[in-house]
Amino acid sequence: MRLYLLVAALCHGVGSNIQLQKMYGRITSPDFPNVYPNSKERTWNISVPKGYTIRIYFTHFNMELSYLCEYDYVKISSGGKLVATLCGHESTDTEEAPGNRTYHSIDNTLAVTFRSDYSNENPFTGFEAFYAAEDVDECELLIDDEPLCDHHCHNYLGGFYCSCRVGYVLHENKRTCAVLR
Repeated sequence: MRLYLLVAALCHGVGSNIQLQKMYGRITSPDFPNVYPNSKERTWNISVPKGYTIRIYFTHFNMELSYLCEYDYVKISSGGKLVATLCGHESTDTEEAPGNRTYHSIDNTLAVTFRSDYSNENPFTGFEAFYAAEDVDECELLIDDEPLCDHHCHNYLGGFYCSCRVGYVLHENKRTCAVLR
C-alpha cells in the first residue's frame, strides 16, 4: 500500500504529452470545468496535413496571474517558435490573457502546454479551447517576392496547381510557363 501511495504521489506532478491528429477538436486543462490541480504539466501536440495551418481560440480562460506568467501558464508554440504565453483572466501590461483573440500556427503543427506550479491560493478553473485546421491559400504566397505561379494559380483544399494562358506550356517545375513552340 505504501509503495502505491509513493508511486501515485510521484506520478501526480509528472507531465504528459498528448498527440492529436484530427482536423478539429477541443482541449481543456486537467479537471476542467473544476479547479485545476497543482504541479501539473500537459502538452497537446496538434498536427494536421501539410497545406493547412491551425487556428485555436479559448472559450474559457481562468488561470493564476503572475508576473510574466512565471507560475501557471498556457504556452502556444509552432514551427519551433513561441506564439504566446498566457495567464490570468485579463491582459495586463506584462501578461497576456486570450480574451477573444484567435491564435494561428506558423506551419501545420501547434503545441499547447499547460503548467501549474505547486500551489494556488485561489480556485482557478483553467481553460477550454477549440482548434481547427485552416487551408493555406498557397496562391497568396510569394517566393523571392514573386508569385508562386507564372500565369494562373488555382488553390484547393490542402494544395494548389499552376496553369498557363493559351499559347504557353507549363514547365517541368509545374510553376513557370514558356511559349508553346
